[in-house]
Amino acid sequence: MQDFLARIGRGASNAASRAGNKAEEIKEVSRLKSRISSARSDIGIAKKDIGDYCYKMFREGKMEDPEIIELCEQIRDSYDEIEKMERMIDETREEYREKAESIGEEKL
Repeated sequence: MQDFLARIGRGASNAASRAGNKAEEIKEVSRLKSRISSARSDIGIAKKDIGDYCYKMFREGKMEDPEIIELCEQIRDSYDEIEKMERMIDETREEYREKAESIGEEKL
């Protein structure tokens, strides 16, 4: 009987050790994943900064790389499209404001 209880005790002790080991593994892996996430964020910021710099060079006529010029032209075209849509929003708002005012005048 004592042998049986000793084996149960060793089994419980081993299980506790494995659980503690697993907890440490999870903690270390989580810490490393957090560092990876931070490094990826830093890369994203640096890429954005590179893009901003290249676009600035393009606007100043200092960009010579044809691939970057093509990408910058796409960005410029998108900015132009945004500007156009913002004007359309202003025009639409003005149009509906005028309609609302005329509806109000008709009821008077």
